[in-house]
This record gives sequence, structure tokens and C-alpha cells, in this order.
Amino acid sequence: MRAGPKGDCVVAELDRLKTELRCAADAQKLEALKFAVHFVGDVHQPLHTVLEERGGNDIAVVVNMNGLTCKRNCKLTPIATNLHAAWDTNLITKTVWDWGAYVDRLEAGWLESKEAARPGIDAGTALDWALETHRAAQQVWALTPADKVLDDDYYRKVLPILDGQLGVAGLRLARFLNDAYGSAQCPVQ
Repeated sequence: MRAGPKGDCVVAELDRLKTELRCAADAQKLEALKFAVHFVGDVHQPLHTVLEERGGNDIAVVVNMNGLTCKRNCKLTPIATNLHAAWDTNLITKTVWDWGAYVDRLEAGWLESKEAARPGIDAGTALDWALETHRAAQQVWALTPADKVLDDDYYRKVLPILDGQLGVAGLRLARFLNDAYGSAQCPVQ
């Protein structure tokens, strides 16, 4: 995650948001909470951690899969998009019909896995999280088919990565908020 023109990045912003969540006026706290949820999610989206091809935005793909939302006799409707957008939205909507259902899916599946039970999985800094996500991005990059058609075979290969990134993001968001609200010390040290 490269710093922007003002030397800023999402990693530094998450550190600042801890202080706002704990110490700011009520309206600022609400805005800080919205940004914290968004940014912790962003740090766990693999293609947010790569610069090549603008994180996959410059890679045109066709999403042509049933995923898990279609059980039988579904008509495939190819979706022309880019790799980044496919990871932001399409893979999720091909897994469940709505975002809340994905939480239910993770609670019944990934959160019960050995990976989720790994000691310290929710630990580390935002920078640690971004570096770990970048390693997941290398897998995503390597699995992208040469013909740029994201089909059910691709979906099956990347679903464990998708579930893992969304699951660990939720655990780390909970830890981040517990840390932010866990003391009255202002500013956060």
C-alpha cells in the first residue's frame, strides 16, 4: 500500500481513526465508524493491495458462472466487468443473494474452520493485514485465467480465498473496534 501525495494511506488512516472513534464528538465518531468498517474491508480485498493493472481495474474479464446462487437449470448471463469489480461484487453475489447471508455463511462455515481458530488470527497491525492480503493477491493473480473468463472452475478455486479474506476481515474489525473502545485514553497510544 503506497502512500498518497500527502504521505497518507489507509494503514495510517486506520491508526488515526482509533483516536476519532474513542475521543471525537458524537457525529465525528459515527463518521469514523463508517470509515473504519470500510477501510478494514478494503485492506482485506486482495486487489486493493496491488498496483499492477491498477489493482485489476485494467483487466477486462467476463463473469460467466453459476456460483452457489444457482442450483439447477439456470441461464448463464455473462457479465462484462473488470477483475477488481468481480472481486468487489460479482463473486460475492454469485455466492449468496444478499450481503447479510454471506455473514450467515461464514458463521456456519469458515468461522468454524481450523484457519479461523488459528491463535492470533485477529492480531497484528493494519500494515500486517495489508501485507498478508498482498500474499493472497498473488494467489488471485496467478489463478486468473488467460482467457479472462471467470467461470465456475475459477470460482471453486478462489472461493476459499474469498471466504478467508471476508472472515478474517470481520474478526479483525471486531478486534479493531474493541481496541478503539477499550480505554478512555485520548489520544490512543
